[in-house]
Amino acid sequence: MNIKKYIFLCFSVLSLFACTTYRYEYIAPNDESGKNCAVQCINAKNVCYSGAQYQAQANANMCQQQNSYSYQACVYRAQSQDEMRRCNPNPQYCSTNPNYWNCDESYRQCFVACGGVVNVFKNQ
Repeated sequence: MNIKKYIFLCFSVLSLFACTTYRYEYIAPNDESGKNCAVQCINAKNVCYSGAQYQAQANANMCQQQNSYSYQACVYRAQSQDEMRRCNPNPQYCSTNPNYWNCDESYRQCFVACGGVVNVFKNQ
């Protein structure tokens, strides 16, 4: 198999995995205590989301600071204008996207523990 076919096959397989998404359907608990419990789950999820947003911003700030240090060190080590121009002020991408997966998974577990039902549908 030549290299182009191999690379195409690898990208094709990876794209299949990247397209799988899940949809969740929530059916609330029947009794009042279960519904109150589910509200507490939502509150915990919101707190978790805030923490994830804070952590994502802190990580982005740290990444940007590291980029700045790396750039300054490169400029300092440069022995000519040409070497200095090759220094990259942003060598790595600094994402600010929070990861909510743990928050959502904890919420689903809490919701079920309160008597609710979570149906999972896999989308292709």
